[in-house]
Amino acid sequence: MNENVKAYVVGLTGGIGSGKTVASDRFKALGAHIIDTDIIAREVVEPGSPTLTQLVDAFGEQILQKNGSLDRTVLREIAFSSPENKAQLDSITHPAIRIETLKQIADADFPYCVVVVPLLSPNSGFSSFMQRVLAVSTDKQTKVERVKKRSHLSEEEVLAIMNTQLSDAEREEFADDIIRNDGTIEEAQALVDQLHEQYLELSMTRLL
Repeated sequence: MNENVKAYVVGLTGGIGSGKTVASDRFKALGAHIIDTDIIAREVVEPGSPTLTQLVDAFGEQILQKNGSLDRTVLREIAFSSPENKAQLDSITHPAIRIETLKQIADADFPYCVVVVPLLSPNSGFSSFMQRVLAVSTDKQTKVERVKKRSHLSEEEVLAIMNTQLSDAEREEFADDIIRNDGTIEEAQALVDQLHEQYLELSMTRLL
């Protein structure tokens, strides 16, 4: 990790529909510095970016809309059509996302920052600069219903995405902290409140 980074870094992960946003929104309300790699992922493929050029070279101009911006629906369909395509997509986008994430961590103005990484794993390029990992989990059917409602995808499409991700059990194996998001939003927020105090203490201890 960059020696100039002063913030304590917590990686927040969880499968699609697990409720990561509920957790990150609560951390933000408590003052924590939030870095969302999904937002960064959209920014690094804006028209004219080197990353978008690499994607076009790899998958063709069919992934572009008429105005030159990325057609995410088409790219998603191509990427999830085979493990090879998904691996190629990741090899292009992940380095760019990681570089921008490190820049934002260096600018953090709170004792700890939360980096939201849906696809975090022990072997990813992101885990090396995190001091702690928090996983948000919930049951499979709840995830499916949440994603169907918010993204207007079919159950088959949601399951196809879930099948490319780690299971909750796999995430929980390497996570330091776990939020089971099977109850109410208020219950999940209360768990975040407890972790907030813990992370503040850890961040202060680290600086002693």
